[in-house]
Amino acid sequence: MGISLIQSSFASGELAPSLAGRVDLARYQTGLKLCRNFAIMPYGGARNRPGLQYIDRVKGDKVCRLIRFKFNASDAYAIEMTDKLMRFYRDGALVLNSAGPNIGQPFELVTPFLEAELFEVNFTQSADVMTFVHPAHKPHQLRRFAHDNWTIAPISLVPSVAAPATATATTTAGTGNTQVWRYQVTAVVDDGNTIDESLPVTSNTVTVSSSVLKAELTWDAVAGATYYNVYKDNSGSGVYGFAGRSTTPAFTDNNISATRTDTPPTGMDPFTSAGNYPGAVGYFQQRLVFGGTDFKPQTSWFSKTGVFNNFGYSTPNKDDDAIIFTQASLEINRVMHYLPLRQLLVLTSGSEWVMEGGNTGLTAKSITANAQSYNGIGLVPPLVIDNTAIYVQARGSLVSSLSYQLSDDGFAGSDLTVLSNHLFRDFSIVDWCYAKVPDTTIWSVRSDGKMLGLTYLREQEVAAWHQHDTDGFFESCCSVPEGREDAIYAVVRRQINGQQVRYVERFASRQIPKTVDGEFNTAQCFFVDSGLSYQGWNKTGAMRTLSDGDEWKYPEVLTLTGAGFTAGDVGDNVVFSYLDEGGKLRTLRVRVSGYISPTQVDVEPLGVVPEQLRDTPTANWARAVDVLSGLSHLEGKAVSVLADGNVELGHVVADGKIELQTPSAVVHVGLPYVCDLETLAINITGQETLFDKTKTIPSVTVLLEESRGLSIGPRFDQLEQMKQRDDGDGYESIRLLTGTEKINIPTNWEGAGRLCIRQTDPLPLSILAVIPDLVTGGKA
Repeated sequence: MGISLIQSSFASGELAPSLAGRVDLARYQTGLKLCRNFAIMPYGGARNRPGLQYIDRVKGDKVCRLIRFKFNASDAYAIEMTDKLMRFYRDGALVLNSAGPNIGQPFELVTPFLEAELFEVNFTQSADVMTFVHPAHKPHQLRRFAHDNWTIAPISLVPSVAAPATATATTTAGTGNTQVWRYQVTAVVDDGNTIDESLPVTSNTVTVSSSVLKAELTWDAVAGATYYNVYKDNSGSGVYGFAGRSTTPAFTDNNISATRTDTPPTGMDPFTSAGNYPGAVGYFQQRLVFGGTDFKPQTSWFSKTGVFNNFGYSTPNKDDDAIIFTQASLEINRVMHYLPLRQLLVLTSGSEWVMEGGNTGLTAKSITANAQSYNGIGLVPPLVIDNTAIYVQARGSLVSSLSYQLSDDGFAGSDLTVLSNHLFRDFSIVDWCYAKVPDTTIWSVRSDGKMLGLTYLREQEVAAWHQHDTDGFFESCCSVPEGREDAIYAVVRRQINGQQVRYVERFASRQIPKTVDGEFNTAQCFFVDSGLSYQGWNKTGAMRTLSDGDEWKYPEVLTLTGAGFTAGDVGDNVVFSYLDEGGKLRTLRVRVSGYISPTQVDVEPLGVVPEQLRDTPTANWARAVDVLSGLSHLEGKAVSVLADGNVELGHVVADGKIELQTPSAVVHVGLPYVCDLETLAINITGQETLFDKTKTIPSVTVLLEESRGLSIGPRFDQLEQMKQRDDGDGYESIRLLTGTEKINIPTNWEGAGRLCIRQTDPLPLSILAVIPDLVTGGKA
């Protein structure tokens, strides 16, 4: 008699082979031996990854890096960075010029960054401004004005408000002792949130007698200025103190005593030459911070508070002045990245630091830095998931977390790769991104062209690695919020028709839409790579009518009335949808047999025309085609096809097209990929080990969600395909299964009690649990 054992979760993901005997670990019970092209869901199930939609070819097929630019929830972009060039993607398409001489062509922007520098560029963003840094270039700022209007230019680290052009001081003659007075005037812009003050302009000197002790000061008005600050030097020392402010370009000094602890600002641009250009950039407490130059690798420069392009200061120093701070450590470790959490995390090539100020915030007088750990970080930018920093350590093959721990009163972390270190042995991570919705997953590009996924949910102790491959090499990725999900864009290098190409592709949504009768729409499942879709369903509201019927079935010729018919429609199908008496969505196909006019054709029904469609106009129709063109980006490739929810095999792209076996209204065409999942050797916790016993699994029950096309067995060369019934009419696709299914599988007494699951069809497969029927024997 068999024993039913359930594995109800795969939340530990793919575990390293070195853990094969660690049945004492709790994670062993929820782990997998192999998780290829399956992603682990946060609540424990595993489902095959969606396909990659082809978007466009990388400009010149050059090395490319993708970067996310998010202005708000509706305006987010994937930036394609190649050698000295940028292009932009939005909602799955290249951004095109909407006007001008290049209308209809991709919008392009020239940059200073060379191909070899692309993955060394660091960046940060505030609203519609992104700041880029690289040790070989002066910092640059990318600004967005519209979808097809962007600029990039070297950053100007001077106040945004101009100083008055001139300032003139006058006085009247008098008697008695004299003093020499001189003034400096600044223009100030105060928008209620931040204050930006210009550099000062210095007036002429005036000699004031003790009988007068009064001077008049005038200056040129500055457009946009809210008010002006006046500073005074009445001792000839060259130290100017605050004397007052004016909302007009004039000021009267009635022997005002200047406040010498409040002096005019001094401008500063620390990044003026090679060796002084920063390699790290970030924001913290309303300051823009740069660091990691060649000459001063451990120094950080903070802007004035709220004025990001102003690195000026006063003497003596004010709390909102710019700050220069150098970390003192045993080794010289370059600042690589800044990451704001509770405090500012300063991640260097050899250690992780926390930088903070006093209760009033970060100032030159209160700033401190304390080391938290000594792992080091590389070029890959860190990620933030809730209140935790996730980063790739300096050598690129370890992923660590860092978060505030109350028990330690500081930041502590852990190695997230320790149980799956085989996925990183001899490899490194070169790029990654984080998609919070739908499955809180980190997607990483590995140095060999594979992609690794990490489903991470710290509060539920979920940290599950899974590996993904395609017919090509992943080279870069980024996550962009689009609609209700985070879309993953990827650069994929492929070999097409003997030529190396690079494509920008995007993971399709894994959320399967429903039809009007509440069933999952199998036809809209997208599980092919570098794929394109044909959508033939009417979206315009145009009506079509079937008429002139008697028996309303084949081979009777009916008349189809509508608009837009051509002689080339002969031989194609038109598909109509309707609800039957039970409320189920059904379809009827008619074949165009003759052309009458642009508004009428003869058709033959390929079934009985239901009452709902007889002599009744309907907008629920689609044009079904049997030839798909526009596939030149897959020339010569064997492709997988899902046509109206039915799998078609054996197609090879020739002259940019394929011919379908059946005319179809919704078709997805692309490269196939194999999804494999293998469980660990079976064992029963708390009982005598089964490792040294003979065992067999004659059957297994699987708990599925929205699935079709499962094959399962003891080994990948001994698989049994799950049978699913078709309740359609010969053209409708098999419905997806949600629930349990028992499958008898090939078996013998030589297995380890593992289960192998495979999906080769372009269809969804979600496994919530497996329940093997285990039969054990004596010792092997």
